[in-house]
Parts: sequence; C-alpha cells; structure tokens
Amino acid sequence: MLSKTAIRNFTIGILIALILELCSARGIFAQNTVAIKFSGTAAGVSTRYIGAVEGNINFDLKDLQDLGINTYRIYGGMSRWEPEDDDGKYGQPEISEIKANPNIINWTPWDKIMTDPPHGSDYWWSGEPGTVWQGNARTIFNTLKQANIRPVVSIRNVDNSWNPSWALQLNPPRTKEDWNEWWEHVFATVYWLNVRNDYRVDDWEIHNEPDYRQQGWGGTMADYFELVKVAKDAIDFVYKTYLPDRPYRIHGPITIGGSKWPAFALQEIPNYFDAVNFHNYDADISNYTQKVRSQMKGTALANSQLWIGEWGSYEVSYNNLSLALSLIKNLIRGSQPGDNYIYGSHIFCLYDWGKSGLAEGLLGSGGKRRAGYYALRMGIRALQGAKATFFPVELANSSDLMVVATLDASNNLYLLAVNDQPKSYTVSADISALIKAGNGTVREFGSRAMDEVIGRLTLKGGKVTFAVAGNSAILIEFNSSN
Repeated sequence: MLSKTAIRNFTIGILIALILELCSARGIFAQNTVAIKFSGTAAGVSTRYIGAVEGNINFDLKDLQDLGINTYRIYGGMSRWEPEDDDGKYGQPEISEIKANPNIINWTPWDKIMTDPPHGSDYWWSGEPGTVWQGNARTIFNTLKQANIRPVVSIRNVDNSWNPSWALQLNPPRTKEDWNEWWEHVFATVYWLNVRNDYRVDDWEIHNEPDYRQQGWGGTMADYFELVKVAKDAIDFVYKTYLPDRPYRIHGPITIGGSKWPAFALQEIPNYFDAVNFHNYDADISNYTQKVRSQMKGTALANSQLWIGEWGSYEVSYNNLSLALSLIKNLIRGSQPGDNYIYGSHIFCLYDWGKSGLAEGLLGSGGKRRAGYYALRMGIRALQGAKATFFPVELANSSDLMVVATLDASNNLYLLAVNDQPKSYTVSADISALIKAGNGTVREFGSRAMDEVIGRLTLKGGKVTFAVAGNSAILIEFNSSN
C-alpha cells in the first residue's frame, strides 16, 4: 500500500505532466491547426522599394541599414533650401537666361545652406534648436548615395507652415516673375544635387498633398497642374542638357488618402508624371490602392510604377502592437499581384517629427526603437527587393492568418505568417514545391519577442510545422547555403 507521501508525489507528478502537456505546442495548438500548401508557380514579385519618410530628430545610417530600407523620402523646397530669394531680385533671372548660362544663378547661398545651415541643422526650418539632428544636406545625400538608398525628394514653394514668407506671392504662381522664380528653384535644386554635385537624386515629387490646404498649397487643382508642367520643364532641361543618359522620375500627384485628384491628374496631365504616387493611411491599404489602379487603366500611366509616399500612422503610437502587426499585413498586401501591387512605399515617419505633440516615428529620442520598427524590419526581410512571391493555394481552417512565401535571387526562401487575433495556431506548411530540405531560422514578432530568433527547425519532405501565437508574426528563413 502506498504511503501518503508516495500518493502525494504521484498526484503531483500527474498534475505536472498534465500541465506540461497543456503548455506544449501540441497541447495549446492542437485545436487550432492550420494546413497550408504552396505551388511552385510564382504569383509575381514583392515590393521593390520599402522605405521611410524622414523625421527631424535624427539621421543615422546605422538605423537605416539595421531596418533594411532601400529608399528614403525627403521634404525639400524653398522653406528648407531657399528661405530668401537667392539673388534678392524677384523674378530674376529669367528662364531663358538660366538655360543659356546656369551660373547666372547666385550659387553662394545654395552652397552655404546645403553645407552650413542655420543652427547647424538641415532641419532648422522644421523644429526648435536643440531638438533637431545636427548635420547638413550634403551629409544626408552623400550618405544615402554611399549606402545605395534611393532618395525621393519633394519640391515645393510653400510648406505646411506657410513658409517662406517671400514665396507666398507665388502661391500659386500667376505672373511671369512668379514662374521665373518657381522654374529657377526647381532647376537649382535638381542641378545643385546632380550637376554641381553627384548625389544621384532622380526621383522627384511636386509639392506635398496639394489637395490638403494645411500642407501649404494655395491654389486650385488646375493651378497645381500648371505648377507640375513648369516643374517638369525645369527638371527635364537639367537631365537632357547635363545628364542625357540618366533616367529620372516625377511622382504625382502626392495626394491624401481617398483623394479624387489622382483620377483627374491621370486624365489631364498623365504625360507630366512618370510614376503614380499617393498617400494612404488606411488600416487596410488595398481598397484605395485598387481604386487608383482602376483609374490608371486606359491612361498613359497604366503600367507605371505605383508608390505610396506616406502610410502607417501619425496618430497612433508605433508601440501599439496591433498597429505594428497591421504594418506587416499591409506590406504583404502591397506585394500581392494585380491591383494591390505597390512598387515602392515610404512609411511615415522614421524618426519623431518636430516637437512634443507632433508625429511620432518608428524611432524616438535616444534611438528608442518602437514596436513598429521591428515589425517593419521583419516585413522588409521577407518582402523587399522584387523577390518572387508565392501565396497559399490551400489555407485550411483559418481566416485569421495572412501568409506569403518569397524566394530571392540567391534561392533563399522566406515564409511569413501574421496572426493579428488572440487565438493561437499550429501551422502545417507544405512548401515542397519550393524547397525539399533544409534548416530554417525562426524569428518571432509579438509581445514576447521583437523580430528575434527564437529557434530553428528542419524541413522533412518539404513540410514544416510551427506555432504562431496570438497577436504575433513568424518569419522562417531557409538559407540556400544551409
């Protein structure tokens, strides 16, 4: 007969075994098993360029490279680089004079502000001294060039604070003198960055959200179209005259989410844009993206690059886990073929912007990385760079998971699964059409880990089983060299 102590120990042992079984992957996830199968036929390619809009508290190459972005959006314009009329003679020089001799432009103030900006910061115009990054435009553009990160630069006469005051008289341009000043500024920006210097800036936006008056545009849609036409002439002149073998792109119309302006621009001035670009802060970017795609059909830009110049959030903290997971899901949507496809995008914004109460970025003061930073980094690992994309031909027992597999040029395979619901899952994935054998590195994003390696697994006959906890994402990387 067992003693009380033996009975107690036996009972405790049974309870411990039961608890371990319930806490195991099989115990937790058995009731939520998902079967996924992929074909070997690629659906298309992933988004080529994934980047961020700048923020004014910092600029650090280590952050850009750790995040893995390959494009960076920069706000340019008169308030930043021509805060005073560069020669003090309004309406001078004339366009024809600049075309005949670019040195008629007074380059001294341009060289100075790009090299030695007020208060030591290229962000002097947008924040309070002591709160903004210390450095000049030369450093920003040279760093991007050396790192092979594609800059996209907006050019505007007046910014969202209605500065500079001297440019208000050409907002919008009406007179010959107004147009001379606008043409000169556009020409000078492009010429300074690419001819006087060689910073390889070949993507241009004309203004920022001209359909939203708070962003500084004082004219109508028709006025904006005229602004674009004159800017196109200035940009085109630089490239044809001084950089004849270099392609460039003008993005437009750079409008707010849900705007009707893209449809009008595509109908009225399609030949003045090379890429369609709009902003979309929707939790699910696909609806408006599909709408713009439908507007592109039958126009001169039907097959052009489609960019989202701003997305993400300027209201909800990037420390919000739900928002962070939605970033990965939107990256997957942007890599879907057809009307969802996004060629390039910039999340708003990389660093905090301005002062207290203004936009919060993926990175805060002191280099603090928020959850959204790690979510974007995970999505970039799997999706950036025109990787071949594969979507499940079978996805049984779950509408909660969003899954994609990608294959890069070196035959490295990435399997990404996102679960933005509390319920957890065990996923049985058949990727035998893509890879038969190999070892995978497992990364997790969620409350327990932020794009961190949590283990390794081995393919068996091209099949693999893994757990996806509630409100998390899993990325498995199969390196071709393993």
